[in-house]
Amino acid sequence: KKKVIILYSTGGLGHKKAAFALFKAFQKRSADVDVEIMDVLEYANGVYRFVYLHIYVFMMSRIKAVWGALYRFSNAPLVDKMTRRSREVLDFMSLPGLGKALVERSPDAIVATHFLLPSIAWWFKRNKHFHARLFTLITDYGPHNWWLSDNIDRFFVGAEVVAEEMTKRSVPSEKITVTGIPTGEEFMMHFDAGELAKKYGLDRERKTIFIMSGGFGVGPIARILFSLNSCKAEIQVIAVCGHNKTAYRNIQLLQNKLDYPLILFAFTDKVAELMRVSDIMITKAGGISVTEALNVRLPMILFASVPGQETWNEELLAGNGAAEKAKKVDEIPGIVDRVLLSHEAYASLMAGIDRIRRPDAAEKVVDAVLGEIGKDEG
Repeated sequence: KKKVIILYSTGGLGHKKAAFALFKAFQKRSADVDVEIMDVLEYANGVYRFVYLHIYVFMMSRIKAVWGALYRFSNAPLVDKMTRRSREVLDFMSLPGLGKALVERSPDAIVATHFLLPSIAWWFKRNKHFHARLFTLITDYGPHNWWLSDNIDRFFVGAEVVAEEMTKRSVPSEKITVTGIPTGEEFMMHFDAGELAKKYGLDRERKTIFIMSGGFGVGPIARILFSLNSCKAEIQVIAVCGHNKTAYRNIQLLQNKLDYPLILFAFTDKVAELMRVSDIMITKAGGISVTEALNVRLPMILFASVPGQETWNEELLAGNGAAEKAKKVDEIPGIVDRVLLSHEAYASLMAGIDRIRRPDAAEKVVDAVLGEIGKDEG
């Protein structure tokens, strides 16, 4: 049997979800492979963990413009060239014990859903006791330079445009495979819409709007809910606040001021069911969230996305007609009405979704990894 280790970081819930989708896909091939999953931040020092688990979320939720500026600055070719070596050394030193733990496990392959592996891959390639092939899955529809490294053997990406952008940055095209971004298998399952509507107390005569703002619950959910009072369509709304307990409590207090039924969740692991029972989703353009929606064929309105990585995602979706983008909260009710009250508008979004969705991404990654390490036997 071959040994595969999947690396992720809890610094972003999307990285973790993609990793576990791959983990389950590898487990289905248990006759061919032993698979283990590891969180790199378990090996991080205290400062490093704090930056990834708290500073990152704070910047995305409270000072998004600053985050966007830092993203663009660090992605500039000259800045990357000047800082890459020092950043790679800092990353490796901030993860004491990770290199040793991976060498001791002696895997045939490491698959990472976070950019920390490309950053520390130089150490593994120099270690004479380490022979694993290194793979990286990029979990957004655009490549920041931190994802890229000459020491990675193969990159898996979500769309052709990502591969094209990477080749412009001198990544050899033969090292890039367009697989799509893996999501949990529940996003490919069939659900009985009638049973789900009954389960969640939904009115089948109303159109259902699903509002989600990522696992950390960032975004102006309350303002969006108030704006939907002006919709002409007969609606009901499902809202998920993620781990944001403050947002959840605030929305509970305003629930009686809404002109439509609202079903409110804090964090839930039933997102696939909630997407399946909805007609449209309002969300920021997180890489995993939008991919989950693509896989269940749920049209989207994108709003309050994080500048930087989520800008790539918006461009892919809107550019392919798979989503609408709202620049202001006040624009959302009009877009909702246009999409939900027009068969043509709705069908156009569905056609856009079908152009770019890749629901078999996890299986494609598994096939590619096993194919690569299988060749090594020769």
